Amino acid sequence: DVYMDTEDDFRWKPWTDRLAGFDIPKDTPYHAIIVPTADTERNQFLIRTLVDRKYNLIISGPTGTAKTASINGMLLGGFDSEEFSSIAFAFSAQTTENQTQDIIDGKLDKRRKGVYGPPPGKRMVIFIDDINMPFKEEYG
Repeated sequence: DVYMDTEDDFRWKPWTDRLAGFDIPKDTPYHAIIVPTADTERNQFLIRTLVDRKYNLIISGPTGTAKTASINGMLLGGFDSEEFSSIAFAFSAQTTENQTQDIIDGKLDKRRKGVYGPPPGKRMVIFIDDINMPFKEEYG
């Protein structure tokens, strides 16, 4: 549960050292509050590092390990809005592949027939929560 601090002679330090003071502005909606913890800090560091290096990633793990909180924190303020656009949505048991395609295509710019992409000069980050939702069984 440590990281190598490249700015301090490559010393090993606990992730909690990276946590800054935390104040919640008075008018912040409840759903937008991301409380920084060692787990969210570590996860956000890894997400930022991989996205900056243009890696695609999928994050999996047990319930309660700060996956969604980390990603939401990054989408709310961890990426430069001048460089990135984002799409976030959740799967459910009723989500179809056509709905998924429509959601993603609806947020992208049409370049030419059949070719879509983020706004010019930007990169797109797509977050799909609960990607492992099961299909509805044939017999209900």
